[in-house]
Amino acid sequence: MKRTLLLAATALATAALTTTSFAQSGNDGPRTAPPTLTGVQWHAHTVTVDGVTHPVPKGSRAGLMFDDDKRTFTGHDGCNTIWGKARLDADQSAITFDTEYASTLIACDPPDHVDVPTGTYEARVTASTLTLTGPDGHVITLRR
Repeated sequence: MKRTLLLAATALATAALTTTSFAQSGNDGPRTAPPTLTGVQWHAHTVTVDGVTHPVPKGSRAGLMFDDDKRTFTGHDGCNTIWGKARLDADQSAITFDTEYASTLIACDPPDHVDVPTGTYEARVTASTLTLTGPDGHVITLRR
């Protein structure tokens, strides 16, 4: 009987300590992986230039996809397929687009497209939105 009580007391004490340290660790539930911007097809939603936000026309194919392993991007500017090199910071807070990229040369009418980014852009990613802020202050908002 004493042994059973001792085992029960030890189990309760262990459970109490585990619960206390679990609660103190700030873990309030299952953790989910942080959102990622690689391997996702991002569709252009808005482009902000000189403080004026322009919606991307409905039905536009403009968008980007990043491959961090290959350090590349592929996409569509709304008229032409585009691809080139892009380096992501380790924490995915910035993307540097090389100044040279390739593009198909389709002559679209009207010539409605999103300019291909070059230079380093600040990147903010949530579960459904990627916001790229360029060195010139221009902002491209993309959605899954």
